[in-house]
Amino acid sequence: MLLERLALDALRVAVVVGLALAATLLLRRRAPAARRIVLATALAGALVMPAVSAVTPALNLPSPIPAARLHLAPVPEPLVDGAASPASEAAGPLPANAATPPAAALTPWHLDTSTVLLLVWALGAIPVLARLLLGLARSRSLVRRSTTARGWALAVARARKATGLRADVRVTGAVDAPAVTGLLRPVILVPPASSAWDDERRLAVLLHELAHVHQRDCLLQVVAQLACAMHWFDPLVWVAARRLRIERELSADEAVLAAGTRPSRYAEDLLAIASASWGSGDVPSGALGMGERSQLAARVTAIVSSDRVRRTLRRGHAASLVGASAVVVVGVACSTATTAGPAVPASDAPPPAIATAPAPATSSLAAASPAVSSVRPALQAIAEEELDRALADTGGKAATVLVLDPSTGEILADAGKANGAPADVAVRTVYEPGSTMKAITLAGALDDGVVHPDDRFDGERGAWTYQGKVLHDSHSWDALTLAQATAVSSNVVYAKVFDKLGGARFRGWLHAFHLGDAPPVDGAAAGSIPSFEEHSFRGAVAAVGEGLLASPLQVAAAYGAIANGGEYVAPTRTRRTGPAPRQRILREETARAVVGLLEGVVTADHATGGLAKVEGVSVAGKTGTAETALPGGGEGIYASFVGFVPSRAPRFVILVGVEQPAGEPSGGQDAAPVFARVATRALATN
Repeated sequence: MLLERLALDALRVAVVVGLALAATLLLRRRAPAARRIVLATALAGALVMPAVSAVTPALNLPSPIPAARLHLAPVPEPLVDGAASPASEAAGPLPANAATPPAAALTPWHLDTSTVLLLVWALGAIPVLARLLLGLARSRSLVRRSTTARGWALAVARARKATGLRADVRVTGAVDAPAVTGLLRPVILVPPASSAWDDERRLAVLLHELAHVHQRDCLLQVVAQLACAMHWFDPLVWVAARRLRIERELSADEAVLAAGTRPSRYAEDLLAIASASWGSGDVPSGALGMGERSQLAARVTAIVSSDRVRRTLRRGHAASLVGASAVVVVGVACSTATTAGPAVPASDAPPPAIATAPAPATSSLAAASPAVSSVRPALQAIAEEELDRALADTGGKAATVLVLDPSTGEILADAGKANGAPADVAVRTVYEPGSTMKAITLAGALDDGVVHPDDRFDGERGAWTYQGKVLHDSHSWDALTLAQATAVSSNVVYAKVFDKLGGARFRGWLHAFHLGDAPPVDGAAAGSIPSFEEHSFRGAVAAVGEGLLASPLQVAAAYGAIANGGEYVAPTRTRRTGPAPRQRILREETARAVVGLLEGVVTADHATGGLAKVEGVSVAGKTGTAETALPGGGEGIYASFVGFVPSRAPRFVILVGVEQPAGEPSGGQDAAPVFARVATRALATN
C-alpha cells in the first residue's frame, strides 16, 4: 500500500509539472512573469503534493482497470511488537516426535520493500538537500563577512522611489557579480569592482535584485530545490526548476526595463557584469546571481527585443494565474483512479453487479421497529463510541463495529461511518477480507482431514513461488506448525494448505459458510466466490483472503458458526422468539480445534493479534489486512479483526473493520485494540 501511495503521488507530481511545462509553451508570447508563476506553483505543488492528496477529498476519475478486478497479491501481515516466538504454550507445544527447528527458524529477518525504497530515495535526496543547506550557510557567512557598500546612496534612493523597497547593499570579495540572498531580510551583495560603476549601472543592478525581493525569489529558490530533492528521480521536476531560474531572471530584467532603463544600456551593463563574473567568485546556491552566464544569451535577446517592454503582467492577471494553477494542483492531488469493483457504496445504491434491496443512507438498523429490534441500546452506544475513537486514532475513511450473539444470530450492535456520515458498512459493503478468511480455510482443511494442527510446513523463508508467482510473508520462517502459521498469519503456509485441500473442496467450504450468499437481512450485500482450479495460484490467494468478496456481516456470521461448535446460525436484525434455526457445517471437534488455534493468534508471544487480548477472558479471533477496491472508488487497505469472547463459551462475536487507516495499516494494529475495548465493555453489560 505504501508503494502504491508513493507511486500515485509521483504520478500526480509528473502530471502537474508536465502540465506546467506545457503551459509555458502556450504562454511563450506572454510576460515571463506569467510563466514564472505557473512554474513556481507547480514546483510548490510538487513539494506539498503528498500532504495535499492526504487531506483533500478524493475526486474519482475513470480508470481503464476492469470493473471486476480483484487482487492477487496478498498483504503480508506484521507481527505485534514485542513478540518473542510463535512457539509459545498458547500456540501449542511442538509434537514430541518432531525435530526442533533450527534456532534461526523462528527468528524473523527481512528487509522489506518499503525500507529499500526509502533508502534509495534518501541516497538521491540527501545530496540535493546537503547542497541547498551548504549554500544557505555559505550565503549567511558571506553576509556576516561583508561590509557596507559606500557610494550607493543615490542609486538606493532612486531604486526605493521606483519600487518602494529599500536596498541593503553590502560589498564582499567572494562574489564577482551582484547577488541577492536572505529569506527574511534580503541583502544585495556586490563585488569590490562595483566601486567603479556609475549610478546608472548601480540603479539597474538594484532594480533587478529588488525585483527578486518583491517576487520572493529567494524563498522560491528554496522551494524549488526542496522539490528537486523530494522528487530527484523525476526529470520533469529538474527541467521545471531550471526553466524557473530562466524565467525569474527574465522577469527581473523586465522589471528593470519597465522602470525606464534603456534596453541597449541595460544589455551593455549585463554583458559587462557577466564578463566580470568569469573569475572564481561563484554565487552560492543560497543566493541568486545576476550574472549567470548560462542564461546570458536568452536574457540579452529578450532585453533588446523590440516588443519586450510591452509584455507586462497585470496584478489581476497574476492573481488569476496563481488561482488557476493552484486549482490544477489541488485537482490532481485529490484525483484517483476509480476501480468500479463489486464493493457496495455504504450510502448509495449498489452497482448492478450486486442485487440488494433498497436501503436508506443511514444505518438500516434504525428502520427496524424498536419492539422487535435485536439491537441492545447499551451495546450500540459502546459500538458507536469505540467506532468514533477508532476513526480518530487510525485516521480511517470508514469503519464498522459489529456485535452478534452467536447462539441466536441476532445483531446486537451495528455502528458504521463512511466519510464522516453514518452508514451501514457492515451489512451493505463487501471487501476482500484478508487473513480473516484463513479461519475458513483452516476449518475446511481440518474437517476434511487433509491437515492436522501439529503438521509442520516449510516456511520458504517468507517467499514461496507457486505456479510462477510469489507469495510473501512479513517475516522469514524456516519451518512452522499449522498452529504457529496461524498465529503469525503465514500466507505461504496457508497457500500450501489450499494446495492440499484443492479448489473444489475449498469453494464448497466457502459456500458452506454462506460467504457467497446474501445473509437474510434486508438490504444486505452479497459476496462473490470465483471458480478455482484444483491447484491454482488464484485459489491459493483466495485461501489467504484476497480475490474474493464478503461483507463484514457474512464474515462475522461465519465466525459465529465456529463459536457455535460448527453450527451456522443466520444473522438477523429482529429479536428471535423461539430457537434459532441451526445448520451444522463442521464437526464439533473440528470447531474446537479451530478455536484453539485462533486463541493462539491472540495469546502467542509472536503473533498478529496480541492487541486483542481482554484481561481475564479468553479470546479467539483473527486479524485481516487486505488491499481491496473501496466503496467510494479506488483502492486501499481494509484492516479488520473478528473474534469471539469468551472463546470457550462465547457471548459475543465482534468484528471491527477500518478502511484506509493511516501509517502502516494492519488488522493487528488498527482493529485488534478496538475489538479488545468493545469486548471488555460488552462483557461488563448485563
